[in-house]
Amino acid sequence: MMQSSDNLHLAFLRRLAGEPLSVDRLRKGFELVALFFDLCGIEAELLGSFKIEGEEKDITLYEKEGGVPAGEPLKFAFRLNNKRNAVFYIYPETGSLSDDEKEDLEAFATEAMLYLEILHLKQETEKKGAGESTESTEILPNASGYIRDVTELMKRDIPLKKYTAFYFNLKDFGEINKRYGRVKGDEVLRDYAEIIKDFLTKDEAAGHLGGDNFMALIHKKRQQDFINLLSDITIFLESDKEEEIHLSSTIGVWDIQSDVAYPGEVVSRPSIALNQAKNVIHQPIAYADDRLIEQMHEQRSVLKFFSEALEKEEFVVYYQPKVDSRNRTLVGAEGLVRWFHNGKMISPGVFIPALEGTGECLALDYYVLKRACRDIQSWISQGIEPVTVSVNFSRKDLKDRKLADNINKIVEESGIDKSLIEVELTETVDTEEQGVLSGFISKLYRKGIMTAIDDFGSGYSSLSTLRDFQVHTLKLDRSFVNTDDFSWKDEIILRNIIHMAGELGMSVLCEGVERDDQMALINSVGCYVIQGYYFDRPLPEEEFKERLKSKIYH
Repeated sequence: MMQSSDNLHLAFLRRLAGEPLSVDRLRKGFELVALFFDLCGIEAELLGSFKIEGEEKDITLYEKEGGVPAGEPLKFAFRLNNKRNAVFYIYPETGSLSDDEKEDLEAFATEAMLYLEILHLKQETEKKGAGESTESTEILPNASGYIRDVTELMKRDIPLKKYTAFYFNLKDFGEINKRYGRVKGDEVLRDYAEIIKDFLTKDEAAGHLGGDNFMALIHKKRQQDFINLLSDITIFLESDKEEEIHLSSTIGVWDIQSDVAYPGEVVSRPSIALNQAKNVIHQPIAYADDRLIEQMHEQRSVLKFFSEALEKEEFVVYYQPKVDSRNRTLVGAEGLVRWFHNGKMISPGVFIPALEGTGECLALDYYVLKRACRDIQSWISQGIEPVTVSVNFSRKDLKDRKLADNINKIVEESGIDKSLIEVELTETVDTEEQGVLSGFISKLYRKGIMTAIDDFGSGYSSLSTLRDFQVHTLKLDRSFVNTDDFSWKDEIILRNIIHMAGELGMSVLCEGVERDDQMALINSVGCYVIQGYYFDRPLPEEEFKERLKSKIYH
């Protein structure tokens, strides 16, 4: 069972077990998704159901008071800090819980483990002395100290719904450590923590989770002021010459609307929003509203079916044509994945972020590449001249050091010419990630596989993308044409981007073109290859094959 036999942990769990737990209460109190808990480095996995091992310390939770456990328990295993492991068993009463309700228990188990870790940190702090509840910055409390401060507010009957909870992460802080060294980096963190502390007023709290991660509980009326502060904090670094360092953060926000049952929610909820901001919408701020929580539940649900769906080939590749507007000729296509499960299509907006969050997107991206290669080979065997097909790979895939080699191997084993495949990735503003992306693109370039940068011009793109990346194609983001206030400045910028790309040997296309005025606009600045509903929607393979036979749009 629990590898740690800590009495404090067991007492906590006995207290939980002694309370009747209705499903409604579970949904209200523990609706957070296990996959996105990163407090204290927790990673959660549902390992499945296992037979009871007859241990006296089994943790038993009932749906209602007086229930009798029966059958195999649900078993949840967690990897905690310091390479420690923990296991949590939940026994439902016979026939009392539906499958959906058991899913809620998974979230409950994860939340319970979160508290076990907080209690562990608290006990370790007590062993080392009260002073150890402050982080290495020596300015703000660590995770344990922060939860303690929040708990004190709750004990004083101060309603947390008067607050906004924040979880924020410094952008590109690793580059500061690389440039100035860890000692100077720690000085910057201390100065930063001092500024955060100075902002606080009575009955507010802040903490340093470790590294470049921070938390805060701020009065609602000061919410926007705090967001403005986090968007640009200036640190003066003392060295041979005084330098200014500007620090901004990616922020997860939970605007608390109701009473908080457990203090850990002020960390776990905004941490979900932070994950959304960094890994899904790629924006500096995201909010943990009800819709986001619902979306996380949807994502968790589809993950359970992913492996089986991959084996059954429930994922289908659709092809959206790319057309040269000058002669209305089909010149390429983008392979877009669709998932049909039990007769219904699951939105890519649901399953792709979920797969990216767990790293399983790599398996799907390889699958789509293989399907595209297989379809191209099929067209050739039927005497149909193919066009180059672009396939998307997630930036999360870059963690696989063999990514370029594996892509090359898949294309070579398919027997098609490498010029018929193009790999698409989105640009990034993360300095370290950009270096990895650049190396990956260069490796594919040397292997003879073309690459494209998707959504160019969205967010914080820079000319360094043109300078550093050996790409074949720039895909202009749809925001260039989906605007009502396109100015002469936009036209000059866009025209020069297209001109520079051309001089660097890159092709340019624009996606999201749907209307005549958009077509005229993009043609006027020198871009002629179009992807969008103006010419065609994404097509199933059979319909796209028919398009290939003529290639001319009348």
